[in-house]
Amino acid sequence: MKNLKLFPVLIFIMAAFMGSCSDVEPIDPAIVLNPPTTNPQPSTPGTFKVEIDGTNFSTSVTTVYITGGSIQISALRPQGDSFGIMLSGNMPGTYQAHENLIAYNPAGSEYGYWGVNPASPNSPTGSITITNIDTAAKRISGTFSYTGYWSDDAAVGIPPKSFTNGVFTNLPYVTDSPSGDIFLAKVNGTDFNQNDLLVLTMGAGADEFIGIGASNAADQEITVGIRSSVGPGTYAITGSSTDDAQINFALSSSDFATGATSGSVTVQQKTATRIKGVFSGTVVIDGTTYAITQGSFDVEY
Repeated sequence: MKNLKLFPVLIFIMAAFMGSCSDVEPIDPAIVLNPPTTNPQPSTPGTFKVEIDGTNFSTSVTTVYITGGSIQISALRPQGDSFGIMLSGNMPGTYQAHENLIAYNPAGSEYGYWGVNPASPNSPTGSITITNIDTAAKRISGTFSYTGYWSDDAAVGIPPKSFTNGVFTNLPYVTDSPSGDIFLAKVNGTDFNQNDLLVLTMGAGADEFIGIGASNAADQEITVGIRSSVGPGTYAITGSSTDDAQINFALSSSDFATGATSGSVTVQQKTATRIKGVFSGTVVIDGTTYAITQGSFDVEY
């Protein structure tokens, strides 16, 4: 999956970007959308162009992944700068920049220019329009423009940038994860058949977590958070904020997720870019117990 560096609470982000973004007030994170580590080039690539304060950005190095509930686009130039777009929908139409994710990353920078005004998070900053999805040829086209604000809220005096005349034409897309990510689980004995999977790297103060979030066709959501500093091993869940692992469950994207108070996450393998493990936990919502069992993941982060 695409890697995102964010600085909010894990569950808030999963609710915001895996469910209905229009129902969630954006917060003020730093955000970086990085290109994938693998990017096979088709024989006839599409084009991705935009003007950044009047300077042209153009590339044909793109990866597009359309899931059961989102459209994810990355575009990379040889210079190392890149764009990332994640939309909370998978159909043609117009998506508001401040209610979704769009960001430009300068080469070598941890931060970037994203489509939310930190001084007024609910104010429109632009839009992304998906004009056509050719399901036979597996190509996607669209347009975008937005005002980008520097994502490091600790920095001062960095003016916003104007991204205009953005257009992407006939970009090839896939519907299977380009990184081969896997997420499986059962909830009270019923298969949780995920149709959308999102992997995030998040920091909060000195802590950093790898967040793995999945939603299914019933709009339920499971998220697994693992402290980035830990290696292979089994980590107990007690419900404490100091736990090295967390499991959360929500009955719908409009609900706040509830954390498990028991269970465990076992990291079986971990490299610099990939993590594999199993998990189980118990979540109680309004007096009803939800047993999450036979959980497993193998994802790029």
